[in-house]
Amino acid sequence: MATIRKKREKWCVEIRRSFHKHLSKTFITKQDAQRWARETERLIEMGELIDTSEANKTSLKQLLQRYETEVSSKKRTQQDPYLIKNICKHEFVDKMLSQISSSDIASFRDERLKSVSPSSVNRELSIISDTIRKAIDEWKCYVKENPVKPGLRLKENPSRTRRLLPGEYDKLMSSCQKNWAFWCPIIDFAIHTAMRRGELLKITWDMVDLEKKYIHLPAPITKTNKTRNVPLQPHAIEILRKMPRSLNGKLFPIGLKNFERSWNSICKRAGIAGLRFHDLKREAISRLFEKGLSISEVQLFCGNSLSTLSVYTQHNSTTLAEKLAL
Repeated sequence: MATIRKKREKWCVEIRRSFHKHLSKTFITKQDAQRWARETERLIEMGELIDTSEANKTSLKQLLQRYETEVSSKKRTQQDPYLIKNICKHEFVDKMLSQISSSDIASFRDERLKSVSPSSVNRELSIISDTIRKAIDEWKCYVKENPVKPGLRLKENPSRTRRLLPGEYDKLMSSCQKNWAFWCPIIDFAIHTAMRRGELLKITWDMVDLEKKYIHLPAPITKTNKTRNVPLQPHAIEILRKMPRSLNGKLFPIGLKNFERSWNSICKRAGIAGLRFHDLKREAISRLFEKGLSISEVQLFCGNSLSTLSVYTQHNSTTLAEKLAL
């Protein structure tokens, strides 16, 4: 039975049951105390009681910080800390988990949408959702439901279709030829190997086999965590043979920290707008298909699954029309 007693003008309820955590709560009126005691004991008997005591004293910010330490640190991607830092700039994260509602999430979503794209907002919502799910399932921080409802997510922009426009390749080469060492080779190499930025910046000379004409990518440096051998086209081999060897053994000794800044400077100097470095992967894959390679052969180059390969394929309508004319 529950024990109800008055203490300093308030009513304290204590419930002690065998094989169950001790529960207590304070109320202003005796009627509220009795009502809570009856309902709580009923839920205990039915095995349906959700203990929210931990959620009542743990803020979402604390959970996000724990998520970063225990979960994000084990992920291959390095994006989580950046996303969590942005989320924690908003006041709602200081609320206790039990106080977070779907309306708080919606307000956060709408505020973020003013400065970032829908896809970026959805990534941040995914971090919040996964953090709360982890708290419920593993950290004994129970709430009745995850406030990040599926309906709160935004419709994302259509997939990018950007490829190099006529003359843009020459502009890029001219822009980086004098002031940016290794940038001409890395841009050219990306177009002829369909490798991702992270892979390009991590490959070393001992992974290159010019005799067998491929680069061996070990699983730890690939996005898919699978080993693959990237075939080297004749132009790619020519690029490698002309390149100087760096002291640290990397093909492209370019720091990741300033990569995006340098890329933007190169594009600005070349007078090119709206081109991302990752668009070069689409350019590379599209060229491989236009050369007549099969889907499985292109997959060997890029390491993408069949479902994601179409995202990086954008055929040139004029090229297809000329093929049909043969």
